[in-house]
This record gives sequence, structure tokens and C-alpha cells, in this order.
Amino acid sequence: MTLMLCLILFVAPLTQCNQVPDPQLLQSVFGTPAGYAGPLPGQVGKPQGTNETLVDHDYWDSDDYYVPSPADYDSFDWTVTKRIATYSEENFLLSPLGLKLALAILTEAATGPTQAQLASVLGFDVNRTVVRTKFSSIISSLQLVNPNYTLNVGSRIYVDSSVSERQRFSSIAEEFYKTELKKVDFRYAVETAAQINGWVSNLTHGNIPNLIDEDEVKGSIVLVLTTLFFRGTWKHQFNPNTTKTKAFYVTPTLQKQVPFMNVKDKFYYAESAKYDAKILRMPYLGKKFSMYIVVPNSLKGLPRIMDSLGDLRTEMSHVAERTVDVTLPKFKFDFTAILDGVLKDLGIRQAFEDTASFPGLARGQSAQNRLKISKVLQRSGIEVNELGSIAYSATEVSLVNKFGEDEFSAGEVIANRPFLFFIEDEATRQLLFTGRVSDPLAATAEFKAHTPSA
Repeated sequence: MTLMLCLILFVAPLTQCNQVPDPQLLQSVFGTPAGYAGPLPGQVGKPQGTNETLVDHDYWDSDDYYVPSPADYDSFDWTVTKRIATYSEENFLLSPLGLKLALAILTEAATGPTQAQLASVLGFDVNRTVVRTKFSSIISSLQLVNPNYTLNVGSRIYVDSSVSERQRFSSIAEEFYKTELKKVDFRYAVETAAQINGWVSNLTHGNIPNLIDEDEVKGSIVLVLTTLFFRGTWKHQFNPNTTKTKAFYVTPTLQKQVPFMNVKDKFYYAESAKYDAKILRMPYLGKKFSMYIVVPNSLKGLPRIMDSLGDLRTEMSHVAERTVDVTLPKFKFDFTAILDGVLKDLGIRQAFEDTASFPGLARGQSAQNRLKISKVLQRSGIEVNELGSIAYSATEVSLVNKFGEDEFSAGEVIANRPFLFFIEDEATRQLLFTGRVSDPLAATAEFKAHTPSA
């Protein structure tokens, strides 16, 4: 399975636009679930009460230990996911991590109401040191090399050569967010676009070769980009010989014949009465990442789940390990989303207006020469097959100058109707990707800007 994401934020002149880290640190940054007495995130896979000198950790991968996450640390992630799901019934794929990373970098450069709105909507602590420590821990954890999976995370800020950037901001971006600042000449739009696209393409293994074009570069002053690429192998792989074509109910009256994979093994699983749905955790090799799928019991049941996404963490705490017979469709699609309207709806408004304040990005901004966000674009894609999955994403923010049971008791999950899925880094409890499969045969989908509500 492969996943990728690219997020880019645009910044241009207003005058040209009239219209696995230390476990104790992880616990202090991310918290410990209420009432949980098990191992810390960095200790997942090590049973309690075991004489550590007698444990050969190479053998613990044969067992699977699930540590529930607290229900209040990822409110922004689920809120944005819910908004995207509300506006369209098509497939979608969002990278909350890619989007938050880009906006976190901008929050560091903001002041006044601009900074207050960003921090409030994102759910950031008022203490910037706490936020910096959190992102530093997440990125450091994601950058750990493991032969069982591939994960590339990167971020860059492209600044026009005419801008005199602030050294303090550059240092903070590099130290805590592992973000490199690059000086370019946006007047040479073709060359600059090619340079940016080459960097994104390299990190996403060629899956996003053309994130931006020269027209998007023209007039820009600052581009903030984050990229994410994930390739994982299922811990419990599907046998390709058992893949069969069956009906997927896109709607109660529309069926499509798609290839379904099947595997029967031990999984963490729950039947949720609140959602009238089944929740399944599907781990990848490496004891770090898992995909979760939430399949409604009725053909029209997904909106009920989406309406109460904020309660999903609570429902996930009920999962227990048991034998589950899993039938999952193969799917592969790309998704493009322009997120300006969604962010404005959530309360991030001033960052898009002439009164935006980002003095940390550049020196000497006057009332006529301020920076504001002109566009937030995220492009992502996913492929799920018998061996695993691949996911990728890129986010762009542009600123202008004004991402052991009996067989009869075995569970069963048949994902033959629209369902929710997400991929989580269980060490840091960070959502890498969230999405919905409405049609496994749809290769592309997009979410365009809308007029935000009052």
C-alpha cells in the first residue's frame, strides 16, 4: 500500500492581487489515555511485568499490542475530515499531518489575531514551546528508518530573493519543524516551478510530478510546502489467489463489480452500537503504523458515522483482539482539494485578509506590502492491494502580498459499501491520512473551493 501527499501554501504581494523518541517525552507531549495503565507509546509491544533481560524483542512482532489514544488531541483532524465529507459524496483523501505542519509553520510567523485564530482552530497550546516540542517529536519519529516500511516527510519554504527573511524564524523552522528555507527568484516562473516540482516528485517517488505550474508561481512571494509518502506492508497479507470480483454498493441502487481481497486472521475489532458499524484495525509490519476502517452495517449508514467523528476515539477504545474474516476492495485514486473555504469556515479568516500579520516571515512589511494566504492546496493519492498500501500527499500554502477464539465467534467485516478509513502513526498517535471510499473504481476526485458560510 502506498500513500502520498503534497500540500502547498501560496504567498504573493498584496499589491499584485487586488481581490521512536524518548517515551517520557512522548508521554509529556501527547499525554496518556485516562485510566490507562499499560506501556507508554514508545514501549508498545513489550508486555508489562516481563523480565526485560529475558525478552528477545525480535520475537514480539508475532504479537500485536494496541494502545488506545486519548479522544481530545486530534479534534482539528476530524473536523476538517468531516467538512470534506459533508461537501461531497465522492472518494476523498486528506493528510491532517501535512496540513497541520504547513499551518504550524505559518503560525510561528504570525502575530496578533492572525496567530490567535490559527492557534485556536488548530488546537495549539498557548505555550509555543509545547507546540514546537510536539512537532519536533512527531517529525523525528517519522524520520526513523525501518526496513519494514517507507515513509518520507519533508517541508520547505520557498522565499523570493527580494524578501529579507528573519533569521530567528528560519532557525525555529529548521530546528523544530525540520523545514528548509530556500531562496528563489519567482520572476523566473518556469525554472522555479520545475525546481519545486522536482523536489516534490523526488520525495513522493514520482507520484506527484507536477504539483504547481508557472501561473501559480507568478506573483508569489512565499510558498510553504509539505510532502508525505508512505508505503507499508500488511502484517496480515491478503492471498492474491483469493481475490474475487464482487458487487460494491456505491448507492443502494447502484452496484459496481470490483475485485475484493480476503484474509482471516487475528485483528483488533469492535462492533459499535453508537455508529451501527464495525471498526477494524489493520496493522502494518514494523509495529508503528496501522490502517483503520469503519464500515457501516447499512448501505446508507456512513453519514451517521461522519456526523459524530469526534466520538470515534471513544468507540475505538472498545476494540479487542479476535479472529476476523476481512473482505476489502482493492482501490486506487488521486485526490485534489483546495482548502481555503474550509479553513475560513473553521475560523481561520484573518490569515486570508489584507489585515493578516506574518512579520516573522520577512522584514520591513508595511501596510501596503503585507503577506496573506492566497491559496491552500493539497494533492494526495492512495493505492491499497493484497500486499499493503501506498499513500502520498503534498500540501501547498501560498501567501500573497494582499496536509484464541472459537470459529463460530469470529467477527466479519465486508467492506462492500462506502466506508471511512484512516492511517495512524501509533507511536505518536498522529493521523497521517483520513479518507472515504465511495467508489473503488473511481481513479480521481477533487474538492474545489466553495463560498464559506457567514
